Amino acid sequence: MKLLLPLLLLVTTNAYALVYRATCSGNRGRVSIQVYSSGDKLYMQYSNAMGSDDFPLFEGVVTKLALPYIKIAQEELAGLDQQVLVSWDLSQCKFNAKDPLIMQCDGEGTFQFPTDSNLKSYTFITSRVTEESLTSKYEIFKIRWGIDSSDFHHSIALPFDPSLCKATLKE
Repeated sequence: MKLLLPLLLLVTTNAYALVYRATCSGNRGRVSIQVYSSGDKLYMQYSNAMGSDDFPLFEGVVTKLALPYIKIAQEELAGLDQQVLVSWDLSQCKFNAKDPLIMQCDGEGTFQFPTDSNLKSYTFITSRVTEESLTSKYEIFKIRWGIDSSDFHHSIALPFDPSLCKATLKE
């Protein structure tokens, strides 16, 4: 029994020994994204000096039929201004040790800031996208962020030049 307590302490203190840090900035105006672990949480901080007027509202093909949904996103996401902070339980997140920029969190994310938000986030996914034509090859690093209100799911895309992003992962 005396050995059980030290073993239990060792397991609980190392359960979230993962250290993750990622940042992307400078691609679009003054937008920056920082993702970091702290304790048993993973945090994503969105910063944009241009505020809510420059918050992305939609990912996809824009047609007349999409315009009402973009208007709903404009109304429902209006409270997301210069700073947004969302957290997930670290146990809901997966990481790629070979390419630390590639990761994803599933399950409910909680808006830490703004504090009065009724929004939830159930997805935060990063990927590398390569487009190749006859004359060129282009790569982008894309962050996909799902934001949910009580009635709608908003799919947000934040593309960055990969050279403007970096990440470290220590397990």
